[in-house]
Amino acid sequence: MLMLMTSYHAHKHQKARKTLAVKKAVHPKLVDRLIYFAAIVEPLFSLPQAYQIYHTRSAASVSVLSWFGFEVMTLIWLWYGFVHKEKTILIYQGLFFVIDGSVVVGALLYGGSL
Repeated sequence: MLMLMTSYHAHKHQKARKTLAVKKAVHPKLVDRLIYFAAIVEPLFSLPQAYQIYHTRSAASVSVLSWFGFEVMTLIWLWYGFVHKEKTILIYQGLFFVIDGSVVVGALLYGGSL
């Protein structure tokens, strides 16, 4: 009898774990569409800094340490995006990595401050 009760409870617990959650079909919301726009446009706001460095060939007012810190944080976000297969994060942080990387290189070439 004890064996029968144990297998009954095990069956009930196993059945409870196998219950499938049904997801509702969700239509993309405005915010879901806007996030792709933001992911592309926001990194472009770093372009004026890169342009100024390369155009004037001077980075005296640019903190290499700050921009290098942005690059390190971007790498962590990229890693997160790859692990979780988040396309928006990969686009967003990929653009930031390229643009901010150009600022770091320019700052190193043209005398940025620490």
